[in-house]
Amino acid sequence: SAEEALQLLEQEDFSMIVADQKMPGMSGIELCERLIRLRPDTVRIILTAFSETQMLLDAIHRGHVHDYIVKPWKKSELKPILEKHFEDYKQRKTKIQELESRAAEAEQLKEALGEIYDPKHLIGSGGGLREVLKTVEKAAPTDSTILLLGETGTGKELMARLVHQSSKRSHGPFVAVHCAALAKGLLESELFGHEKGAFTGADQVRVGRFEMAKGGTIFLDEVGEIPEETQVKLLRVLQERQIERVGGNRLIPVDIRLIAATHRHLEQLVKEGSFREDLFYRLNVIAVKIPPLRERKEDIPILAKSFLKKFSSQMGFETSLSEESLAQLQNYDWPGNVRELENIIERAVILSGGIVIEPEDLNLPSGEILKIEKVDLQKLEAPSSFREQIHQKEIEELKQVLIQKKGNVSEVARALNIPRTTLIHRLKKFKLL
Repeated sequence: SAEEALQLLEQEDFSMIVADQKMPGMSGIELCERLIRLRPDTVRIILTAFSETQMLLDAIHRGHVHDYIVKPWKKSELKPILEKHFEDYKQRKTKIQELESRAAEAEQLKEALGEIYDPKHLIGSGGGLREVLKTVEKAAPTDSTILLLGETGTGKELMARLVHQSSKRSHGPFVAVHCAALAKGLLESELFGHEKGAFTGADQVRVGRFEMAKGGTIFLDEVGEIPEETQVKLLRVLQERQIERVGGNRLIPVDIRLIAATHRHLEQLVKEGSFREDLFYRLNVIAVKIPPLRERKEDIPILAKSFLKKFSSQMGFETSLSEESLAQLQNYDWPGNVRELENIIERAVILSGGIVIEPEDLNLPSGEILKIEKVDLQKLEAPSSFREQIHQKEIEELKQVLIQKKGNVSEVARALNIPRTTLIHRLKKFKLL
């Protein structure tokens, strides 16, 4: 009876139930309706007389029954039906197990990412990044477009992931696109996807990154490298929140939050005519400038020790930095920023062969280490008799840039667009260095 079947099903799992429709007490369809709550994965098949087929079709339509067999039946007809459903059951169970496993892994990864990209755990968050993180904390909960500005290696993608993890879209995907790494002809297809036959080799429909980022965040790194014809399409996405695949004529809505990043001066590119002004204003809703490592030297010790711990753990031994090595790291100009620091620590851990990393293990470029010349800003307040010995315009220019760049010679040389050695010669000549 159906009641006996329910007692058995409460105790163990069965892959398939074959039930007569007409039974004493509960009918076959009523049993199947109960099974949906108790054993939703079990295949449910009903044996029925021809006159009851409409009732069975309604049950199948509602999802209560998978199939039915009309009486009287032949064994040769029954066997393939049962085999087909049993095979479907096995495949479905395997798929469910895979999805459950992936869901568990995704949840673990999300927890790990939450820790990594939590501002409280972000290395350097108590130093030079403090003001940046204040802006990110305010901007993250919104859907506003963010433009991350900073030199290569300052951690723009890390900051973009932090924004995503701190936003209401954290449950959705984070899709990163490195625009400078894609050839001009591939970028549009990568961003917007393409239809079958759109171009030679497009033998199937391809979903673009904007569609992949549905419900989440898309991060466009080096957005200043996007060609002008693609800029037009990107502007349309930001204005209308719709994309059109390459070779298609259908508008597809996209639900995304855009974060862009660049090391270029977009305002200058706008003046030069290589970047659209309207797109710049669309991207520049909330601009966040990530300072280079040389402007936040206070973060170097904690960053270096964190990377040291990471790579020492990977190698299976403990390593430390000597005081001389730490001093050398702090006296280096770091043109490659945090990424360069990470690479140098990794190399030093591998090649040091000892428990302490000495300066020679760091192997820093000799022309940029040991002494970062800095101007004594108090000397800018020299007596008027000193100023009278030099050209007034030149000293005023130097004074303005030196104060702006906090006396950092490398930064001043870049701002004035002159060789560093020339600037040092001028500063020594004026007895400012």
